[in-house]
Amino acid sequence: MSSPSPAPDEPGRAGQPAPASVTTQTNDQERLDQERHDQERHDQERLGILQTFVAVAAGVGNNFFFKLLATLPVSEIIVLRSGSALLVLLPLIAWRSQRQPPRPSPFTRAVLVRAACEATATACLIFAVTRMPLALVTAVLMTIPIMTALIGRFVLQEATPATAWVAIGFGLAGTLLLLRPGLDASPAGLAMVTLSALAFALRDVLTRSMPRHYGALRMTAMANAATLMLGLALSLGSSWKPINIGDIGILVAAVALYIASNVLIAQGIRNARLAITSPLRYTSVPLALALDIAVLGIMPDALALAGTALIIASGLAMPLLAARRR
Repeated sequence: MSSPSPAPDEPGRAGQPAPASVTTQTNDQERLDQERHDQERHDQERLGILQTFVAVAAGVGNNFFFKLLATLPVSEIIVLRSGSALLVLLPLIAWRSQRQPPRPSPFTRAVLVRAACEATATACLIFAVTRMPLALVTAVLMTIPIMTALIGRFVLQEATPATAWVAIGFGLAGTLLLLRPGLDASPAGLAMVTLSALAFALRDVLTRSMPRHYGALRMTAMANAATLMLGLALSLGSSWKPINIGDIGILVAAVALYIASNVLIAQGIRNARLAITSPLRYTSVPLALALDIAVLGIMPDALALAGTALIIASGLAMPLLAARRR
């Protein structure tokens, strides 16, 4: 006995095309979903740009406040800064650990070496900002991407295109203009900020081998613990000065800006593309220059400005070249 054949106009049966109205509604819904997704992505990227800019400004403010503590011994500033930061970071980490599953031990070789690099970089940076104009210190720190690229090429054997070498060359030329003989700046300060930039570059390279489970708060806490131990070692045999209420207020502001800078830069990188966030780091140079001129009354000479411009141009070119290679 044969089964009855389906009615030719009956919807939903096999072999029958969907009505045009259903297809149109489906296409409209897909278009609306795509537009909503694009808008959410756009909003997320705008948030990342804002977070990165605030992080950069907070970093400049952090260095500026430490410069105001220049009357204190460097070892005392390092210990006060690192100890205060740990008092904030450790409770945050403990609170987050209760809300997350147990994680492997953070005491790996890469983590410890990274912490040592950041401790060295931080100690040298604090020494430099207490003895040099803030804009000059900031400009030298902007060579970190150049140093990172050089380490990646000669240590990690990463491929470097010819166009990137041109950008690196401009950055190195700018650095030579900044660090030229006869510059009216502390030789020890210049040496320390250059060493700081190199240590920060090594830290960034080591970050690539960090375990994924190791978050920004834990990395920051480990680096501060290493910095604290370095500061205590440097303080042996030296005398500290008593701090007053004004110094305590400056220290609190500096530590708050330091933590905000570290947290916001991590969030900004997650929310926006590196090709967008990386150039924003160079806004720290004009911000530092404005503080030097407006607050400290320090005006750099023409060669220093030219060197700064070359470093900024090099730094802006490198992420753009990376984006083109993709």
